[in-house]
Amino acid sequence: MRHVQAAIHRPIATVMIYIALAAIGLISSQLLPLEKWPDVEWPGIFVQVPYPGSTPQEIERNITRPLEESLATLSGVEDMRSWSTSNESRIWVQFKLGEEASAKGIDARARIDAARENLPADVRDLFVFTGSLADEPVLLLRISSERDLSNSYDMLDRLLKRRIERIDGVSQVRLEGVDPREIRILLNPHRLATHGIDARHIRDQLVRANFSISAGRITDNGRRFTIRPEGEFRSVEEFENFRIGDGDLRLADVATVELRTPERNYGRHLDQTYAIGLDIRKSTGANIVQVVDRIMEEVNAVRELPQFRDINIFTLQDQGDDIRDTLSDLIKSGMIGAILAICVLYLFLRQLSTTLIVTLSVPLSLLITLGALYFLGFSLNILSMMGMMLAVGMLVDNAVVVTENIFRRRQCEEGDPLTITSNAVSEVGLAVIAGTFTSISVFLPIIFGDKNQIAVFLTHVAIAITVAMLASLLIAQTLIPMLASRVKLP
Repeated sequence: MRHVQAAIHRPIATVMIYIALAAIGLISSQLLPLEKWPDVEWPGIFVQVPYPGSTPQEIERNITRPLEESLATLSGVEDMRSWSTSNESRIWVQFKLGEEASAKGIDARARIDAARENLPADVRDLFVFTGSLADEPVLLLRISSERDLSNSYDMLDRLLKRRIERIDGVSQVRLEGVDPREIRILLNPHRLATHGIDARHIRDQLVRANFSISAGRITDNGRRFTIRPEGEFRSVEEFENFRIGDGDLRLADVATVELRTPERNYGRHLDQTYAIGLDIRKSTGANIVQVVDRIMEEVNAVRELPQFRDINIFTLQDQGDDIRDTLSDLIKSGMIGAILAICVLYLFLRQLSTTLIVTLSVPLSLLITLGALYFLGFSLNILSMMGMMLAVGMLVDNAVVVTENIFRRRQCEEGDPLTITSNAVSEVGLAVIAGTFTSISVFLPIIFGDKNQIAVFLTHVAIAITVAMLASLLIAQTLIPMLASRVKLP
């Protein structure tokens, strides 16, 4: 085996290569995204169309069915389900495993735009989401106070929500439980009847009068002017003074105009006190632990502001702490298993230097695995950590077989230790390779076979074990013989 002879006769180059691989693994351990679960993107899209103030039958007839007919033309559709309520239409489209959800989302938006002319004219928003575990909030905060916070939307939005949105790695911040104030127009039916005014006529006039559009540009003597007519209402008084008919009839004559907080149809409480929710999501590829740490630093700075003196901000769920606790437990379990493995090796080998040489394959294999996970685009999560911990017991198998045969041949034969070591490794080389690839072959169907909901997650375990065992095989045939050939026999 040429790589064995090269490693034995070039010790400095061999050591430097593995030092470089270990350094890459250490650096990768800091760059790998930390996640509780893998960022698995489900092969499906979710379409949401808000349409409040209607009935489920009307939404199903006018919104859900036209969208279903348009989305059914997408390729690879396995299942489609819809829900029509009094406030919105929701459609879930599931594709075959292996389909790229992001590309399907683009196609779905094109289909929806084509079907938009068949929808009611007053449908404003159409949302298309792709399913991913990364879409779950990484941090849930609750805000409560002894004073009334129902009118505190502007303050919370300006001093808390916007400051968190500017943090690197934050993709979305949702403030729930408090809403911005809105204009509420209560028409008096008796006054409308007296003046002969139709409510629909008032609505159409308000829609036409409240606008802000671009009307093009005007060039005059080398100067260019942008024309932008604006007719937006900016105060309650402008609404009240708006003329709605012939003569001097104004909106205030037939309606009551108020700037007030909208009525809530849901509630959120913390310790029997009404609370406001703040749900924070991270951007794709961001490190959850680092993002949460930056958010909590900003939240602690907000707590010191005078406006938040009597406002309490509680952490309801913190994925950063959950990940730290989970990974810490896995690392402790792995360390205990590694120590037990070293003790068992020493009981059988009865030599400290041999035991240390064999044990060296464990940390080096794990560091090489971390580097490979980084370059393969994986993250450090519960499943990948579990794969590395499960591989700890198997990583020493190759090193034990090679080391035992080296020392046995050196005790039985006289001659050059380097030559004897090379022959000893070649003698068991085929058996070590066969044993390693036999174990790896168990995981290959998970990595390269047909994907299902279980295999998508188990791939992270299989990749970690496979890379670690390949690294241990390489170490057992290069670094271990080089070190063993230079250890004096007892």
